[in-house]
Parts: sequence; structure tokens; C-alpha cells
Amino acid sequence: MKIIILVLLLLLTGCSKENVVNEVKGVENTLKAENYVDDNPIEIGLYKNINGVYKIQKEFISPMNSLKDIGVFSIILSNQEEERGKFKNLYASYSSNYENFSHYKIGYELIINLNDGTSIKETILKPKYFTNYTFSDYLYIWLYDDINNSGWYSHIEENEYNDSTVMTSIKLMATEKGNQEIKNVLVTVFTYDEDDFDSKNNYRGISKYTLNIKKED
Repeated sequence: MKIIILVLLLLLTGCSKENVVNEVKGVENTLKAENYVDDNPIEIGLYKNINGVYKIQKEFISPMNSLKDIGVFSIILSNQEEERGKFKNLYASYSSNYENFSHYKIGYELIINLNDGTSIKETILKPKYFTNYTFSDYLYIWLYDDINNSGWYSHIEENEYNDSTVMTSIKLMATEKGNQEIKNVLVTVFTYDEDDFDSKNNYRGISKYTLNIKKED
């Protein structure tokens, strides 16, 4: 009803059809944003396997040496300080606690903060070639599917990604430029379905966890 009244008012005041349409779309988008409620119950965390024990990582310090691994971080559907057991078993156990779990996917948001105050942000819903990210001058990343593989396996290639792929771990490596210029990296992992992004494609849900990776002084 509010939208209909707005259209009538705009028409009576002599606005063009294009302006009316744009105004109405703006109102609709605002209403959708105001009505958005995330009911995603999934807990999630970023863990590092240390001597066979998965330990949740809240902050991680790294020298960020050029072309040396910063670390590999695994996604467990938990917020416990420690988790023990095989990764596949942990994932299966926790995922079975959620109704309609298969409706959700795992995504990432990376924010690279540089020493000069510049920030580079990218949302990752599927893998790219490792030099094709917006931050690849400073940081390389690889994503892994630890659920649908066994034995030794490599990172997920762009052309291999499909609806069954689960991006359950991430590896980071600083470039030479990154070693010199990165201040810190914020790695956020989240679970999402189709309505968990705003009009600018930013994740707006509540099922997320952020790890702050700082460069060693």
C-alpha cells in the first residue's frame, strides 16, 4: 500500500516514469533489507591441527615470509576450544545436528589491511586460480575439499567446483610484496543460503567466524 501511494504522489508531482520506477525499487529494497532475519543456527570456527588436536584460532601471529605458508586452517562446525577426532567424522557429526544442512554452503571473506591504511576485501563463494583474486599481489590462497577426498589430494581447481564441493579448509601464503606491506589479514568463514547477501553482495548473516592473522613484529 505504501508503495502504491508513493507511485501516485510521484506521478502527480510530474516525475518521469523512470524516476518513479527507480524510487519504487529503492523502497522495495529497503523493505526487503528491513524484513531480513537470519535464522541460520549453524556454529562454525577456524581451527588449526596441532599434533592431532584441532584448536580454535582467534588470533594467529605469522612472519608472513615471502612464498612460505602462513598456515592451513580447517573449518569445523563448532565453537569449542578444542576438537579431537578425524576431520570427516567431526564434520559429519556436527552437520547431522542441523535440519536442512544441505541447503547451506561455506564461503569466505578476506580483508587484507596494508601498512599504508589501504584495505582490500573480497568475498569468495567458489575458488579462482590463485593469482586471480583482488589481493593476489599480496597474498595467495588455496581452498580444499576435505570431505570428498581421501589420501593425498590437491586444492580445488576452478573447473572442478560443483554443487557437491565443500570448501572446508584454506591455506594462505604471503607474496614478497605482502611480506613487506601486509599489516594483518582478517579471514571470515561463513555458511550461507541465497538470501544472506545484501544489495552489494556483502554477507549479512550470523553464522560466521573471523580469524585475525597479524604480521609478527
